[in-house]
Amino acid sequence: MSNSPVFRNEQRLTHSARATPGDTFSSGAGGSLVQQAIRAVGNYMRDHGLRPGDTLPGEKYFGDELGVSRAVMREAFGALGALQIIDISRGRKPRVSRVDGSLFATSIIHGFNTSQISILDVWEVRKTVEIRATELAAEVRTDSDLKALQDIVDAIILNLDDLDKVSHYNAEFHHAIAQASHNVLFAQILASFAPITRIATREAWRSCTTKVLKQTQVKRHKAIVRAIVRRDPGGAADAMRELFDDAIRENWSRLAAHRFSFDPFIEAGSSLDL
Repeated sequence: MSNSPVFRNEQRLTHSARATPGDTFSSGAGGSLVQQAIRAVGNYMRDHGLRPGDTLPGEKYFGDELGVSRAVMREAFGALGALQIIDISRGRKPRVSRVDGSLFATSIIHGFNTSQISILDVWEVRKTVEIRATELAAEVRTDSDLKALQDIVDAIILNLDDLDKVSHYNAEFHHAIAQASHNVLFAQILASFAPITRIATREAWRSCTTKVLKQTQVKRHKAIVRAIVRRDPGGAADAMRELFDDAIRENWSRLAAHRFSFDPFIEAGSSLDL
């Protein structure tokens, strides 16, 4: 057993860990060993101060350190890859992954498809998160953040008559605000709602059937940007709150009646495409 700091708090994973692969996975022991191996890899990343993109030792290293079979470590690495904690692309050393909201998205879609979560639940959480994100963006935004927001509003104006494009840029607008908050969790939370938001936003824009209604939407988005420009957190939060309140008031009956359904894996896989 290595005396490296990462493993100083890890005991060898019991005598049964040295059994054959067939014995390792019998009577539920395999799950326990795999869970311990997963924790050991997580502890290694923490104790070595690894960051996204940093490489990890391979299965053999951890197997030797922990006294478990390659089969146990293969399953542990596979689970960590599925959880998007590490990147185990074929032909490359395992690497630490970036935070990814797609797993949360899968859970939300499952809840939505099984009637545990409603579109109103999503809108209420989004409203709470986005008001705070907008407030924070007004405080900490950079010039490049501001340019991104202004460019997106310009794109919305140019594509008012193209439902697909205007819906896309509307989603980009909300994502850009989350990015401008410089809090990675805001962006990931919004990303997790993306499959539902993408369709709901399209339905909301579909209701804008006149030039006046479309221009009203543009004015609401511009009000948010103006508050962020002048670094007015309160004004930015109020403008975002008004945007959500108006959207719910004007579109709620249509959205509530719409029969949404989502592929729980394909849709979630594109979660960053807000």
